[in-house]
Amino acid sequence: MGVKKVVVVTTGGSIAFKRNPATGALVPVDGEDIIAQLSNSGIEVEFNEFSSLPGSHFTPVQGLELARHIDSLLRDDAISGVVVTHGTDTLEETAYLLDLTIHHEKPVIVTGAARPPAMPGYDGLHNLAGAIRAAAAAETRESGVLVVFAGQIFAAGDVQKASAHSVDAFTAPGAGPLGGIVADRIWMRHRPAQRMFIPCAHLEERVDLITPGQGSDDRMLRHAIADRVAGIVIEAFGSGRVPPWWLPAIQEAIAQRIMVVIAPRVGGALYDEYGYVGAYHDLERLGVIFAHYLNGRKARIKLMAALGAVRRPEDVRVWFP
Repeated sequence: MGVKKVVVVTTGGSIAFKRNPATGALVPVDGEDIIAQLSNSGIEVEFNEFSSLPGSHFTPVQGLELARHIDSLLRDDAISGVVVTHGTDTLEETAYLLDLTIHHEKPVIVTGAARPPAMPGYDGLHNLAGAIRAAAAAETRESGVLVVFAGQIFAAGDVQKASAHSVDAFTAPGAGPLGGIVADRIWMRHRPAQRMFIPCAHLEERVDLITPGQGSDDRMLRHAIADRVAGIVIEAFGSGRVPPWWLPAIQEAIAQRIMVVIAPRVGGALYDEYGYVGAYHDLERLGVIFAHYLNGRKARIKLMAALGAVRRPEDVRVWFP
């Protein structure tokens, strides 16, 4: 078996990189030894700088540019897979956007660090080494975009950040990890069940995410309507419920051909049999779109991509089965 080549595309975040003063090459902080170890195991690693931004500065538009960049790399027969390093604040959103917009059997692995290099317990090198091994492995092919963190492998559609400080920063509520990494071996126990490719030419940026709290009024919703946004994602209570006083504004938004998507605040499928005002049956009657098993952040990313792929806004329903 020949040497496998993995390209590490860096975007920024707590998983820090530096320039080697002797060679000018981009390498992980204090990680030259890891690169040597990986080379000895039959993996050639090449670093490619896309940006140098914290996760909170990264945008979906940049994410789509990143997807196109990765797609061009994957077309090279010499490359076995790609790793993306990313700030953890919005890592799950970028990973999901990449999963929706890259259509390739080669592995794309997203990783990062929960702690910066100067902090005790820095986890960046461990995560990077695992991600590189996963990107070179036959076991991860045809699985879409995956997230590797703390030795676990997650589907981009399921993964969520669960902690701002723990090295076990990511989880997948209701789904769990697809597999894990033990020493040099990649274990895949499951495959992503609900993957989708959206061939969007651009992203519709005018999509708002609104999360009501107990007793919230509808001011933000009405402001979004007044601003003539293209879409509104509402992260609803339970399995699809909103305050009853929100219904007139939702109806107005739909009447103005603004796409209204309902996402679950607690995860899972959207459906209930309650008969009171503001429950699932009222939202269904108004004609909203339901984003089953997607949190509001990912439903927003999906709506942005879907609106960028269709000529008529109402055609986005095909992407929300």
